[in-house]
Amino acid sequence: MDKQTAKRIQQNAWRYLEQGYHCSEAILLAVGEGCLPEVDPLALRIATPFAGGIGGGHMEVCGALSGGIMLIGALYGRSDALTNDDHCLAQAAEFRERFLREFGFTTCQALKDNWVGQPGQESCKELTARAAEILIDLLEAE
Repeated sequence: MDKQTAKRIQQNAWRYLEQGYHCSEAILLAVGEGCLPEVDPLALRIATPFAGGIGGGHMEVCGALSGGIMLIGALYGRSDALTNDDHCLAQAAEFRERFLREFGFTTCQALKDNWVGQPGQESCKELTARAAEILIDLLEAE
């Protein structure tokens, strides 16, 4: 993926948030549009309750992280119990680790308390766009 395409995906994540999509939906849509033939509307519906740290309560895993994990599943997940899932699980673990290194936290409330609101990080839009970039970098390394 060229740098221009990666930048467009980040901008799309931002744009989706401005349109009213949640962080979990925005990253799934923005990165998914660049990596999948299409983003199934069912996948988008599945992503919805992961918004705001699951159910909007801000106490669980960040929706941008969850949306990225769902995309990894869409790309590398298995469709039967006999298929080896080591690669998918490794990619998910690596995305989580990179996310944690970048932001310092994985839970929604901790991110809101410690990352969002800092200079250059005024909202979850910046976080979601950066999470999309981290995910793109991971997928590009494939």
